[in-house]
Amino acid sequence: MMPIRLHALPLLRKLLLPAALALPAALLPSASAATTVSMGYDQGCSAADTGQVTCWGSPPLPALGPDYRAKDVRVGRDFGCLLAGNTVRCWGNNDFQQLGKTTAWGAIADVYATQIATGATHACALVFTYIQCWGDASQGQLGPAYMVPTAQAVQVEGLSRVKHVAAGNGSTCAVQQAGTVVCVGAGSGLVEGSMDPRLPRTVPGITDAQEVALFDGHACVLRTGGKISCWGSNLHGELGVPASSTRVVLPVEVTGLAAAAKAVAVGYGYTCALLVNGSVSCWGNNANGQLGAGLGGAGASQVTGITDATAISAGKSAACAVLQGGYVNCWGEGAGWSPGICRVPGRLYPGVPASWGPIIEPAVCHSQGSAAPMAVKGLGPEQDATLVMDWAAKAMPQLFPTGPATVRDPADKLYLREYPGGHQLAVNGHGSARLLYQGPQSDGKLLDLGGLPHWVDQATQDLAAQSGIQFRAAPYYNLGLNTGLCNLIVIYWVRSTHPGGLPAGFAPTSLRVEKEGGVSAEVPIRDRYVFPTWTSETDWSGNVPQPDPLQPIPPGVKQEPVHRGVADGCVTGFYGLTVDVILTYTIDGKKGQVRTRAQIGAAS
Repeated sequence: MMPIRLHALPLLRKLLLPAALALPAALLPSASAATTVSMGYDQGCSAADTGQVTCWGSPPLPALGPDYRAKDVRVGRDFGCLLAGNTVRCWGNNDFQQLGKTTAWGAIADVYATQIATGATHACALVFTYIQCWGDASQGQLGPAYMVPTAQAVQVEGLSRVKHVAAGNGSTCAVQQAGTVVCVGAGSGLVEGSMDPRLPRTVPGITDAQEVALFDGHACVLRTGGKISCWGSNLHGELGVPASSTRVVLPVEVTGLAAAAKAVAVGYGYTCALLVNGSVSCWGNNANGQLGAGLGGAGASQVTGITDATAISAGKSAACAVLQGGYVNCWGEGAGWSPGICRVPGRLYPGVPASWGPIIEPAVCHSQGSAAPMAVKGLGPEQDATLVMDWAAKAMPQLFPTGPATVRDPADKLYLREYPGGHQLAVNGHGSARLLYQGPQSDGKLLDLGGLPHWVDQATQDLAAQSGIQFRAAPYYNLGLNTGLCNLIVIYWVRSTHPGGLPAGFAPTSLRVEKEGGVSAEVPIRDRYVFPTWTSETDWSGNVPQPDPLQPIPPGVKQEPVHRGVADGCVTGFYGLTVDVILTYTIDGKKGQVRTRAQIGAAS
């Protein structure tokens, strides 16, 4: 594969960007885009913006009904739990009653959860501002009142005024609203000698915590400003300082990261950080390739070929990341990849000067794994690559003549199409997905056209334009909730100018706000309605008054079905700005996207 050259990028972008065309339904990408990921001991799972859940490894996920929509999924050791609405349901091994109050599906009917966490043999939920847990209590992970397993969700004493919860092997930790971290259980790394592991202990020296992460042996906390501090076992340097057999009780700050962190994940003997620039750095044990740095990886190493991650998770011997566009990549030894040995040869990661091995030598191969990121089957960019390639071909018939294109390399290394005249379009199958061109327009060199999600956005916006869909949004911060500039609320309206209005299968899946420079934040959709509204040609947000029945209806005014939705979440750094509001939706399972501009104000 030739080195990437960027000087011809403006030419191809200039040719591609103006295109607007209708896309056949068969070419549209899957409506499912991953938003969360969780890696445990022998299983990984991901929840999508459509509520669909994909799992790999063991135990298998039971069949979900067609109307089941999960917001999140977390896995432990031989079991997992889903969060749908505010209800938790679990599956798998129930040796320690970690499935909770069981039905055939393991429903936890008495927990109103806003967040879930799974340890090795217990599970927890954030309920308003306190923690409820169920399952194994033998190491004190359910707090002072319990030492035997319980299927009943019980409140953990001492973990109050909580905004984030995490669970590990024999431990439960919570970030309190004041920024402190309190833990229970022998696995918290804070229990010494004859201490009672059930008693709550505050992590010393931490007053600005945002999130906490733990697995088995050590724990880390994400702090204000993107700092990370860790404590516990440091046998492999997992605390970000030189390895030692001495357990560390006082948290130590991780240094040497290439940028501030926005998330932290803890695995077994290693740690990974998601940085604000979208890259992922890992440090600690690399015996199974779980640092993701190919055959290298000493100290803090950047995971090969990942530049646009949005979420991360670390497990026993493998870690995973959700990438922009809703794709999932994993690395290390674990479930999620096809059987065989040495599944990394010849992989292309744009911007990386080598195709990462192992190439030939079986002695350095890890069975059931990869030393560099690999797309999880069913959660890669294949369908989006198909969408963009077909769209580009129709937009630029002078470069990609009509007629059958030759498709090469079906082994998921590279999605490649060859057209008459020597033109080629490709998308790499692993790492952050990029649209690539090679041919006469680049003097035969390999040209990187940028991230695939950018081109998916362009194509799906063209679909919306052809569908007559119109979109308005009113974002504001609700200062009346005493949350400061955190609680962003977006009210939005959607209609179609086509006869008959919005298609019956129209369903919004995700909404995000984006400010200048491309910095964006997801705002979870809370409510969705469709109701008849009096509209004008320019206003369909419910402000057009009902016409006087004794007078003629004004020109351009009519009653039509309008979709109204509400999205809200803790989003900081956007107050007072004029932003793009981007809504992704599906129509009968096919993806589309609309955007508008609005200024974010405040209300009380």
